[in-house]
Amino acid sequence: MPFIRPLLCASAILMASSLSAKADMTLDASHQKNLSLTIYQNGLGFVRDLREAILIKGENILAFEDISPRVLPDSLLISGTGFRINERRFAFDVLNPQVLLEKSVGQEVAFLRMNPVTGKEELIKAKILSTQGQVILERDGHIEVGQPGRLVLDKLPEGLRSRPALLANLETGIDIKTDLALAYLTNGLSWNTSYSAELNDSGTSMTLRSWANLTNTSGVDYNNVELSLAAGNVKRRTQPRAQRMLLKSAPQAMSMAMDGATESMAAPAQALGGLHLYGLLKPLDLNNKETKQVALMPAQTLKTKRVLVKRFNPVYGALPEQPVTPSHPDIELSFTNDSQQPLPDGLVRLYRKHSDGKLYFIGEDQLKQTPNDVKAILHPGKSFDVTVLRTQTKFTTAGFEKHNFEASYEVVIKNAKKTAETVRIEETFPGEWDLKKSSLEPSKKLGKRAVWELEIPPGAQQTLSYQVHVRTR
Repeated sequence: MPFIRPLLCASAILMASSLSAKADMTLDASHQKNLSLTIYQNGLGFVRDLREAILIKGENILAFEDISPRVLPDSLLISGTGFRINERRFAFDVLNPQVLLEKSVGQEVAFLRMNPVTGKEELIKAKILSTQGQVILERDGHIEVGQPGRLVLDKLPEGLRSRPALLANLETGIDIKTDLALAYLTNGLSWNTSYSAELNDSGTSMTLRSWANLTNTSGVDYNNVELSLAAGNVKRRTQPRAQRMLLKSAPQAMSMAMDGATESMAAPAQALGGLHLYGLLKPLDLNNKETKQVALMPAQTLKTKRVLVKRFNPVYGALPEQPVTPSHPDIELSFTNDSQQPLPDGLVRLYRKHSDGKLYFIGEDQLKQTPNDVKAILHPGKSFDVTVLRTQTKFTTAGFEKHNFEASYEVVIKNAKKTAETVRIEETFPGEWDLKKSSLEPSKKLGKRAVWELEIPPGAQQTLSYQVHVRTR
C-alpha cells in the first residue's frame, strides 16, 4: 500500500490567506473582556463570553474563534447594541491534510516530489477523483492510486479555517466600537462531587469535606474564567450514543481525602429554580483534557448515628431449606444535614483513626442530593463481628388457600465485639399482614414492613421470635 502523507507547503498557506475573497474580522481570546462558565452535572456547560469589536459602517463578517468545537449550534446567542444580525453559522471544517484533500476532489492540483534521477523537486499536475481510503488521481489520461508527493495549492478551499469558528454577519449604520455578548451551550463539560468523612473515636460525629471535580473535554481552554457549578437535575434530550461514549471516556477525578490544602473555595449555594448554584470566589483556568479539583464548601462537623441493619425479603410460602450460615448486617450511618448548605449527590469515602493513631479507609457509599435539615443515610459496608441467622419455624395455610397463611420465624443475633451494638431487623411481608405474636414489640410498622431495634450486649446473643398472619390477595 502506498505511503500517504499529505503535507502543506508554508508558502501555499500564506498565498491562500492573501487571496481570501473577503476578509473576516477575527475575534479570538485576546478580544475577551469577560468569560464566565456554568457547568452542569450532566456533561453540559453554558458559556458567556464578552468580546470587544470595532465595526465599520455597513456589513461586517466576524469570526469568533477560541470557542468550543462541541458547541450546540442552535443554542448560540449574540447580543449587543448598535447593530443587527443578518446571519450566523458555525464552521466545523478545520484545516488538516485530509480535509484539504477532500475539498480538492474534482479539481486539478499540483504535487511536489523529488525526482530520484535528477535529485531535484518537480511539480506533477493531476486531478483528484476520490479520497475514500486512498487518493485516486487522473494524470496523463491514466488513473492512479496513491499520492505522488506533497500537495501544493494556490489557495485554500473556500470556507476552510485553521480553527473552528462562529461566523456572524452583522450590519451597522455607523462606525462603532462595541461589546458583543456571545453565549452558547456546549457538551464536554461536567462536574461531580466527592466527599471525605472522618469519623471520631466514638463514631458519634464526622468531619465532612467536599470537593467539586471539574472535567473539560470540550476541545477548548477556559482561562481566567468565572465559574459557577449547578447542582440538580436539568432535563435534556437523549444524547447520541457517540456523545455518551465520549463522556464516559473522560478522565475520572480522584478524591484527595483529608487534604486541607485547597486552591479555591465556592461561595455558599444560591437557589435558582430547581437548582443550586455554587460560585467560585476566584477565577481559574480549566484546560481542555483536564480534570481539576476545588473545594466546594468548608469542612462540616455533623452528628452521626450508627446502627446495623438486616432486611429480609417477603416469603410467599414454606422455605424448602432453612439457612445454616448466618449473614452479616449492613452498617448504616445516618446524619441530618444541618450544615446550612445543600449537599449535591456524590461519592462519600469514610475514614477512621485506629488505636495506632493512623487513619484508615473503612468504606464508601453514594450520597443522594440532600437539602438542608434532611436526613441522609450511608451504607459503607457490613459488620464483621455481628451475625444474623433467621429460620422459619412454622408455616400453615388456611385450608387450601395458599394466599392465606401463618408463618413463624426465629432470628438469632450474635455480637462477638467487645462493645454493644444496635441491630435493626426489618421484615417485609408480601400482602396484608397481622403480627400475632412477637417476643419484642416492633419499634415501627410501616406499610408492609415491621421493624425491630435490639441492643445486643458485648459478647452476647439475643433471639427475636414472631408469628405473622398474611393474606396475599
